[in-house]
Amino acid sequence: MCRNSSFRDRLAISCVVACLAAGASLLPGFVADARGQVPGPETFAKEPQTPIELWEAADYLLRTGQAQQAVPYLNKFMKSKPDDAVLLQIRDRYGVGSVLRLDNYPETRALARPLSSLLAAASLRSSTRADRIQRFVNALTKSSEEQEYAVERLREAGPYAVPYLVQALDRANLPAEDRALIAYNMGRLDRSAVPPLIAVLESADGRLAADAANALGMIGDVRAVPPLTPLAASTEAGSPARAEARRAIARLTGRSFEAQPRSPVRVLTDEAQKYHHHAFLFPGDTALLWEWDAAQKVPVPRQIPRSEAEAYFGQRLAREALKLNPADGPAQVVLVSQALEKAVENVGLKAVTTTDPTGAFASALAAGPSVLGQVLQTAITDGKTDLAAVAATALGQITDRDVLTSGPRVHPLVEALSSSGRRAQFAAARALVQLEPRRPFAGSSQVVPILARFVASQPTPRAVVIDGNLDRGNLLASHLKALGYEPDVARAGAEGFQAASEGADVELILIDSHQTGGPWRLVDILANLRADARTAGIPVYVVGPLNQQVALDPMFRNYPGVKFLVTPTSPAILERQLGGRPSEFSPEERTAYAREAASLLAQVASQPGSPFEADLRQAESALSVALNAPTADLAASSALGDVPDAGAQRGLADIVLNVSKPIALRLSSARQLARSIQRFGPLVAADQEAKLLAALDQEREPALRIALATLIGTLHPKSAQAGSRLQQGSALPTAPVQATPAPESVPSPPTPEPAEPAPAPADEVPPPADAKP
Repeated sequence: MCRNSSFRDRLAISCVVACLAAGASLLPGFVADARGQVPGPETFAKEPQTPIELWEAADYLLRTGQAQQAVPYLNKFMKSKPDDAVLLQIRDRYGVGSVLRLDNYPETRALARPLSSLLAAASLRSSTRADRIQRFVNALTKSSEEQEYAVERLREAGPYAVPYLVQALDRANLPAEDRALIAYNMGRLDRSAVPPLIAVLESADGRLAADAANALGMIGDVRAVPPLTPLAASTEAGSPARAEARRAIARLTGRSFEAQPRSPVRVLTDEAQKYHHHAFLFPGDTALLWEWDAAQKVPVPRQIPRSEAEAYFGQRLAREALKLNPADGPAQVVLVSQALEKAVENVGLKAVTTTDPTGAFASALAAGPSVLGQVLQTAITDGKTDLAAVAATALGQITDRDVLTSGPRVHPLVEALSSSGRRAQFAAARALVQLEPRRPFAGSSQVVPILARFVASQPTPRAVVIDGNLDRGNLLASHLKALGYEPDVARAGAEGFQAASEGADVELILIDSHQTGGPWRLVDILANLRADARTAGIPVYVVGPLNQQVALDPMFRNYPGVKFLVTPTSPAILERQLGGRPSEFSPEERTAYAREAASLLAQVASQPGSPFEADLRQAESALSVALNAPTADLAASSALGDVPDAGAQRGLADIVLNVSKPIALRLSSARQLARSIQRFGPLVAADQEAKLLAALDQEREPALRIALATLIGTLHPKSAQAGSRLQQGSALPTAPVQATPAPESVPSPPTPEPAEPAPAPADEVPPPADAKP
């Protein structure tokens, strides 16, 4: 940088002057000039231009506490798009702390992360250059000092040094002493080398696998124990890799392989379950996966999503366990569980159970009801609701209905009825109905109420607001309405709980922290919402001023999933705090569930003697609502015909009398109403009966007229009414009758000529021509 004097010297002089001034201010009688300050950018002999000059100026200003004045230079530095050479020069000259210092000041904190990322990326690219790594790998067989320096540099390359080391070990005609030195120094790498070394264990070359096992034991990372276990448990007694794997496990655990507290199968299965339970923390949303490339004979990296990494490691470990013991139940369960869960994550629940593009559903079905039952039970215990739903669907397709009543414990499908996931509840209810059980069983009374909750679902998501202050509750409800929810406001906790539990379309529950209506306290509301299967899976927020959050935190620890929401002043603020518009089901899913629930209830109604038949009365109000929903109306009318309740018959009668409804729905409702009257007697209202009689007189649709006539007949009309109708003798309502002309295409038959009259017998005298009969 061109200045009258060196820029760095000028900065040093400025710092000395500042220090002297600060020291003088401590002398007795010294009064500092109010205008005295640490020299700033105005003292620069020349405005910085190059990236290095810009960073030098910014670093000085940050070290002297002038963060605000450093921002323009940092922005210019970022706009200059510095290359790796500049970034590495800054690292080497000013140190990494020069970049990390940006995070100390609010003015520069926003630049700390991007600059740190740029520097880290540049350092990685530099340390992983092929020529650089190869140079230091070659130095591993030289003097001890050169080896020490080479190992330090290879550690900077992290996992990327391992492929070059493996290639060096596989070099033809490599002297035994050199091979021993390379293998030994490979074990001096740090823990970043563990993933690619684990991949080398899969090599078909026993010597390479043995070298990798030895290196893993030297590095000392216990993460290597499960991957080493299949090799150590191998039946190849003379394998060098097997012996090295056992020595490595002993070195890592402090016990010989034979003295390990868990069997190899348990070690592998337990590790697979950790991946299934998301127990491993990944640095981000993606993970660097190292796999063995048999063609290149080296480990190669692949960046994959975190979920895919969990599936890869978890299923691989479970399969290794099954290689050791194919009959191991826990290993089968974790393998099927993880395969189904990842399939649902990737393609969705509906696709898995219908088209099965991943093949996981077919594999689960083939595993049998015992394994699927355990998969379902563990999914319920772990709170994996989507996995429970797909497992319940699969189990329902292969289990035997007789086990519902013969088993020593409650069947897993029945357990799923009380799980926290609404999808799992519905899948279990569907499976139980389709099994068509002959006898009641423990939990059979839950099936119809679950279907009733779904059949009344509306496409629009609902939200429940519980607030003793109606004005405040209505204001919050208006914000929810603006976000697309259909809100219900309840003043008391019990009332809000009832509103949230009666339908399967409630997606959100908001409780004001000042809730004072009714005897339930806030803790009572939360306890009931979380204890009941109908509401346990619905997101719950406690709303209040910010200063109450700390006071409520201890309560929230007892109810996982309950969150605090600062009282919103607008829909936009509410949406931002919610992180969007939470909804487990889409409008299309709610509609589909309502339609299928109505069909299942109709199926129950069509099976006299079913253990669910007695519970149909509980579904009457939900079915009546569904009658007016175009997606489930026909199935709802079919189910209502078997409900022994006045409300069911009157709801059907209302549909029959409503001329705006589709003819198919009116026809179905009329037939079901007639069937209901035959079974349970007439329960329609007197005015409805009169309207039905009038409707018969006016109806011209033949099929509907017959259905109405059948319906009137089942009502046992009085003799006088029946006689009056018969006396009218009109089969159809009076309407002008028009003569139908003969088709022109059909010719009229020829008129026959009159035949000659036959002569009369002789003894018979013909009557006179004018005679009258």
